[in-house]
Amino acid sequence: MKYTEFKNELENGKTFSIYLFEGEDAFFRERGFELLKNKFVSEIELNLTTLASDCSYEEFLSSVGSYPFMSERRMTVLKEFYPKQDFVKNIKEYLSNPFDFSLLVILNEKPCEPLKKFDTVCTVDCGRADSALLVRWIKGECLNSGFQIQAETAKILADYCLSDMTRIETETKKLCAYVGDGGVINIQDVDQMVARDSEYKIYEMTDYISKRKFDMALTVIKEMMSKGETPQRILTAVYNYFRRLLHASISDFDLIELSNAFGIKEYACKKLKEQSSKFKKRSLKSAVDALTDADYKVKSGQADADEKMWLTLFKIMIEN
Repeated sequence: MKYTEFKNELENGKTFSIYLFEGEDAFFRERGFELLKNKFVSEIELNLTTLASDCSYEEFLSSVGSYPFMSERRMTVLKEFYPKQDFVKNIKEYLSNPFDFSLLVILNEKPCEPLKKFDTVCTVDCGRADSALLVRWIKGECLNSGFQIQAETAKILADYCLSDMTRIETETKKLCAYVGDGGVINIQDVDQMVARDSEYKIYEMTDYISKRKFDMALTVIKEMMSKGETPQRILTAVYNYFRRLLHASISDFDLIELSNAFGIKEYACKKLKEQSSKFKKRSLKSAVDALTDADYKVKSGQADADEKMWLTLFKIMIEN
């Protein structure tokens, strides 16, 4: 279930003894943990145990089998817990029939299929939220704090933060403090106060190229250089990004497989897939070839980084 469904069910009194929060957004994982802890656990020092991810069967069973002291439940927490089949087999009896006085909370960034085979395990999807949910959250957070923000502005804020809820929360609070009591947060405030990291800027530049808005793409590059990025670093970043776009375009991998292959978040792979579809495969191959050649010549001292960066970007735009 999605995080919002979990929250609604918890508020309506439907609960489980085992919760598996999995997904790349740490904000939702930690918020889910906090909700459960605040609802069920008193005397935290006596009724909450955090086990190591490589704990033994004995440690696991001892913790989940201990009775709570002056608390509705006793909580056992595991982070990045991906048990192998023999471990699952040894704790199968508990997973099949958990104690009602025990609360097992597992916080994982990646999926753990062996645990999800049990009906007693409530799996909460903590992946990056979609744009509509993020916009609602930002507007609601601003409203609760006495501020106003339009949906379009909220979406730009979410985009600048790459849909990372932890950063969105931080930047929203910063914007509220910046505009003052009862103020209105506008796009200019977001542009001025929320830094777009290099990853987003490369995505933004590439998006402009796909839409043939070349003047805007060049503006992004100039902005990066004005903030201290060197031509060689930009060229390397663009090369790595287009290489991923090409592989995302021609690969049959799903998002999890792409995430593992690239060593990046699933959300980033989703955006790669979406953006790669805007280019012809032939254009992406040509771009990667040009960038590979440019990268080699700059690093081997055969070409000036600034000149080669601009010439290569112009070539990609012309051939798109």
